[in-house]
Amino acid sequence: MSLTTPNTNPQAATQGTSTPSTPSTPSTPGPEPIIRCTNIAKLFDGRTVLENINLDIYPGETMVIMGGSGSGKSTSLRLMIGSMRPEQGTIEMFGKDICTLSESQLNDIRKQFGILFQSGALFNSMTIAENVALPLQEHTRLDQDIIDIQVKIKLELVGLREHADKYPSQISGGMKKRAGLARALALDPKILFYDEPSAGLDPVTSAQIDQLMLALTKQLGVTSVVVTHEMDSAFTIADRMAMLDKGRILKVETRQWYERLRDMPAEQVADLPEDEQLIRQFLRGDADGPITARRDQSAFTDDLFNS
Repeated sequence: MSLTTPNTNPQAATQGTSTPSTPSTPSTPGPEPIIRCTNIAKLFDGRTVLENINLDIYPGETMVIMGGSGSGKSTSLRLMIGSMRPEQGTIEMFGKDICTLSESQLNDIRKQFGILFQSGALFNSMTIAENVALPLQEHTRLDQDIIDIQVKIKLELVGLREHADKYPSQISGGMKKRAGLARALALDPKILFYDEPSAGLDPVTSAQIDQLMLALTKQLGVTSVVVTHEMDSAFTIADRMAMLDKGRILKVETRQWYERLRDMPAEQVADLPEDEQLIRQFLRGDADGPITARRDQSAFTDDLFNS
């Protein structure tokens, strides 16, 4: 099953009043997607990891892509940033199909987006300021004095200007995430990709990162694509959310739609389609439901026939 997100204005879409089993249909057309994934399929060693993925992401919105381990969300991110190519389908970014571009052409596109990696991915031999300056030194012809000013601006945005001369080994995990975000912002990107931004952080630091992401989206007007399985974070930052399961998209909907599904009374759950029951279990972190029933059955089948 796949679901193609309608061509909507994301701000209007977040005001939908649909029930979980009845997606909203906006009445007015919105902007063109800044990212459009159409009929994407990805295989590893002949095994399908993504199948018939259709997803539109609109300018200025925060799209959260979520799912359990092995659902395909990290693979989706790698396809969008061009680090791998699909076996089938197209990925349009800024109106260009990145699947058909040469490496040189793809590098030009990459200058228009930034990536916050799960670990921060800072160079340990460089100071925080030097890490942030690197994209500017590599991809622009700015004088060093201008680069130094830009670095201070980016570090101020993430609250690290006073730590510019420290090395990654001298700062906390949360500060490393913020430093990585400052580096992702170095070239003033139109899109920011986040790979598990809350991973490995304590709840307070995670909440601070969420608030920073919200503030930057509001101040800079960037489009954000966030891969996560942290539900507290997802419900804080998302405009819309896409749920992946076993390589397929189950649902793309507004945050409010997912909130209503999560908070639905238990006595109404049995009437939901199986996919929505599965989504609800994931959102709530319940021990019992379709996900665990499927895992238990799969483990028994594997043991029965492979013993």
